[in-house]
Amino acid sequence: MSHRPFFTNRHSLLGIVLACASPALAQSQLLVSQQPATNGGVSRWSQLWQDPGPNGNDLDSDAVCWQDFVLSAPASIDHIEWWGTGACELGFQIEVWRQDPGTIAYQPLGVFYYGGVKTVKPEAKFKTTAHTTTPGPGMLLHHSLDLATPISLPANDASNPRWFIGIIALTQTVQQWHWSQGLGGSNKSFQFIRGDDIKFHSLPEGRALLLSASLSCFADCDASGTLAIDDFICFQTQFALGDLAADCDESGGLSIDDFICFQTLFAIGC
Repeated sequence: MSHRPFFTNRHSLLGIVLACASPALAQSQLLVSQQPATNGGVSRWSQLWQDPGPNGNDLDSDAVCWQDFVLSAPASIDHIEWWGTGACELGFQIEVWRQDPGTIAYQPLGVFYYGGVKTVKPEAKFKTTAHTTTPGPGMLLHHSLDLATPISLPANDASNPRWFIGIIALTQTVQQWHWSQGLGGSNKSFQFIRGDDIKFHSLPEGRALLLSASLSCFADCDASGTLAIDDFICFQTQFALGDLAADCDESGGLSIDDFICFQTLFAIGC
């Protein structure tokens, strides 16, 4: 299938670019913003003791806390912030789990892993010391992490109505790390405490958490990081070659509507 370029020369492209207000690239999308409650509010344990010996022992005080969040569209999380106090001298473990598909109850699939079923796997799990730590409000500590490799997650749907992210301090002390209560978003969270008779708890407050994701910019066709005449040339070339990368309106084919779509995205800066 061949396509006749809608714009026939560089001058006509330049006219469209000049007619558009100087567009700026959108940089990131805030997915979750739950600010810490005064003095940490109702904080909850979330830490795993790291046995300094070879046996891999654990403590009854080991705890994992998860915060839920919902994505209306696929996202690649590349920035995380959280607030808390306590022992975290070995860094943090961060993990993302699906909702437990076997129940309609608010519960991460991770309950099976921490219940002893080690074949159950999270969507993402890693340890880090790459975060920065600064003083936060009310004697809290504010931790911030930029991810070199984003956590890419699909949108939530009926099969997985929510995601759960765990922020877990790592320590060789017997002290706890307390994840602060968060305000302005979810009013729930979930917790595992190893030594409790009832190990799993649905909690009536959210956690202090910020998640953001970089936005892909369709109008930045040449992936240069800025919008310019070269992006129109790139798009026109894709269209002329019948490359579905130019399917701006996601119709499954190429038409004049894709040019209108592209020009609109360029004009508003994505």
